[in-house]
Amino acid sequence: MKAIMNRFSKLLAICCTVVLLAGCDQQTPTEIYKKVYATGRITDEQAEFLSNDDFLNLDGLTSITDKQAEILSKAEHLELNGLSSITDPQAEHLSKVKHLELRGLTSISDRQAESLSKMRESLSLDRLTSITDAQAESLSNVEEISLSGLTSITDRQAESLSKVEWLYLDGLTSITDAQWESLSKVKVLGLRGLTSISDRQAESLSKM
Repeated sequence: MKAIMNRFSKLLAICCTVVLLAGCDQQTPTEIYKKVYATGRITDEQAEFLSNDDFLNLDGLTSITDKQAEILSKAEHLELNGLSSITDPQAEHLSKVKHLELRGLTSISDRQAESLSKMRESLSLDRLTSITDAQAESLSNVEEISLSGLTSITDRQAESLSKVEWLYLDGLTSITDAQWESLSKVKVLGLRGLTSISDRQAESLSKM
């Protein structure tokens, strides 16, 4: 019996040592973030580990895989402002995030806009300098959206975007009366870039 107990004790000690050594290989969130900012990349395992957090700032990433987009979409608030482009599957996965920042994207496809339109809370796409009418219609389904990289919009786009509750178009320096008529329906509107307004727009503002 004593011999059996001794063997059991040795086996238990070995198992504990293995567990401790395995734990030593586990990176901390801080170490993962440092590696992300140093390399611009993340592994599937690192993404899975970080996805347990509701808030993720991964602006250091310059590219991700479709699988990593799916993993990271578990977060409620996700910042991926270092990405300059995404794939259609990535847009579909990322549409599950409640608050998403993609301020580095310089363009999106109509299909990606349609996927991102499934978001119901907030989306930031501040480096887009232009959008299509179809994209404006799709993105109008998002509750809060920032498109402050746009330098001009069409009357039709203004009409579509007027459905958004919180809208930021701080890159516009001027708007037409027709555009103002549409945008005045927005609950919270950001137009900090305007350098002038017409008398009609001023009159409309005085009634708000």
